[in-house]
Amino acid sequence: MTSIDDWDKRFPVSEGLRLGIGLLQDACASFTSQLVEPPQPITTEASEAAAVRVNGNVDKPSLGGKLNPQLQHLRASPQLRARRNASLRNLTVLARAASPSLRPAVGGAAELGALGMLNGSSEAEPPLTGGGVMGAMETPAQFLEWYGRVEEAEAAGQDAEALAFASQLRERVSQCSQMLGCVDEISSLLSAMEADYQRVCQQTAGVEAACASLSTQRSRLEGVAGEIGEQLAVYNWLGPITRLLHAPGDRVCEDPEFLPSLSRAEEAMRFIASRVEEAKDSELYLMRFAQCRMRALSLIKMHALRALKALGAFDAKGPAVYVHYRAAAVALGPLLRALQQRATQPTERQVLADVQNAYFAARRAWLRPHIQARLRDIAAEHDAEESGVLERRVGALRDWCAFMMAVCGDESRLYRDFFDGGSEGEAGLLRPFLDAAMTLFHEQVRPLIIHEADVAVLAGLSLTLLTYNRLPPSASEASSAQDEGGEDEGGGDDEDGLDAFYAVVGHVLQDTQHRLAYKAQSYIRAHIGGYRIGPSDTDAMARWVRLCLRLRIADPAQLSALLDVPGDLPPEDAEGLQWTYPPVESCRWLIAQIDGCLDYEVQSGVVDEARTAAKQNLLSTGARFVRDSSIKAESPTTEKDAELMAHLFATHNLAAIEDSTS
Repeated sequence: MTSIDDWDKRFPVSEGLRLGIGLLQDACASFTSQLVEPPQPITTEASEAAAVRVNGNVDKPSLGGKLNPQLQHLRASPQLRARRNASLRNLTVLARAASPSLRPAVGGAAELGALGMLNGSSEAEPPLTGGGVMGAMETPAQFLEWYGRVEEAEAAGQDAEALAFASQLRERVSQCSQMLGCVDEISSLLSAMEADYQRVCQQTAGVEAACASLSTQRSRLEGVAGEIGEQLAVYNWLGPITRLLHAPGDRVCEDPEFLPSLSRAEEAMRFIASRVEEAKDSELYLMRFAQCRMRALSLIKMHALRALKALGAFDAKGPAVYVHYRAAAVALGPLLRALQQRATQPTERQVLADVQNAYFAARRAWLRPHIQARLRDIAAEHDAEESGVLERRVGALRDWCAFMMAVCGDESRLYRDFFDGGSEGEAGLLRPFLDAAMTLFHEQVRPLIIHEADVAVLAGLSLTLLTYNRLPPSASEASSAQDEGGEDEGGGDDEDGLDAFYAVVGHVLQDTQHRLAYKAQSYIRAHIGGYRIGPSDTDAMARWVRLCLRLRIADPAQLSALLDVPGDLPPEDAEGLQWTYPPVESCRWLIAQIDGCLDYEVQSGVVDEARTAAKQNLLSTGARFVRDSSIKAESPTTEKDAELMAHLFATHNLAAIEDSTS
């Protein structure tokens, strides 16, 4: 059998459940105490019958027919039967004492009391009256009747404890039934509470859903209200914008709210234009906002014209002018860029054009005399130098190019400080302005090149212009530029406004190269192909022939070996052997001068022409003169030696020509 402790260990109960069980027990105990009545004294039918017998009120039919079934069961038990036999023996003894001599009835009550003590009762039954016991017991029937009553009284005394316990059990059963009824009622109450809880949960969920729906609707209505407020605010912008644009004074454009007001006016125009049919007087508001926008652009124009006029009044030189303009661009630039971005209609484009024309007019009024004066100053500085013509001309051209390159860059950056550097501004007005400035450079340089006849000076000028000319793009850069587009004819994007500079430098370079090629051809005809041996060359050639004969030089390799090793010959002999035919020397000089100064094809043609002319003059004039001078020398040589000297002379000079072009 499982004890309570083992039961708790096998089936543990949580603290929360223990608390609930305790509360339920307390509630049941309180409820039971109100319902259960205090126990009544144990009364049975047998005890009532015994009481009746003692009092003398005997009702045989009622006693015999109403015995408790539980009492009958107790009578059938062996223990009760043994006690019953003992009682019968006692009664027999008493019967024998009551002999037929009929004792007097004295002591009858005492005997009955003793019988009661023997039967285990705590109190002796009162003596039977109403006929007596012994005195009335005249027949056996009376005795048997008396004996039955005694037996029933004894049985009632013996069954009292069992009957009392049975009565208590019946009371406990009744109490348990009542408690089960209470438990059922509590269970019903809990079920009802659970149903109420579920109903409350459902109602709460419904309320929450309704609240969420109302919140969504509220948010939507707030959004609609905000949108309506924004729409109404757009119409309310007209008053402040109009008051700002019509404020007195010339510095309305300098107000911090000027450009934001212009933007708001344009935003209002777009908003109203998209809802013309939805609002009343939309066309009127649209017209008023358009007037405000045009008024703002006109104010920008007037403010810019006043500022440019004030800048043009500065009588400054050099970089000081740029300082003033850049300082003014800090405040004026945002206004002009705003005007440039909004110049979409013809009227607005005309306003922008007026401002740009005023800007370039102010810049041109200062820049043109400044460029002319600076170009003259540079030329005068180099003319005063104590150097050759080549150094003076090349130095002046180099300084002119550097100056004009800086001017174009400064003007382009200054323009971008005022205006947006878009394609319209650059190609529309800035490029012609820079082209006009570069025209002064072209007018200064071109006469110098046209009147120049020296090949060396022209070659130096060409190299200088090539230095400042834009480099041709590589194959990869050219292909990428073609894919992107926007490339100008010069082969590259306009960087710092140097397109105009590169264009003029390119034109001047072409003129210089043409002039150089022409003068190179004239030099070939005059000094190489048409060269005639003069008296100054006769002594040098005769001396060369004598040295070769004296040193027995028979081939060009031997001559080259003697010339390449210093110290083998006396200085005067080495100087005489190093003499070169003048047309050959002129060819080598010309090729060295024009190297890299012309286009590759033009340069190749000029070089070939110079070499051909040098060879023809060498073979037709130089070699014949050497042969004749060898024969006519003071120490005449044979015809064979003269031919050998002529061949050596021609071969040596031809090798010099080839070396000059390698």
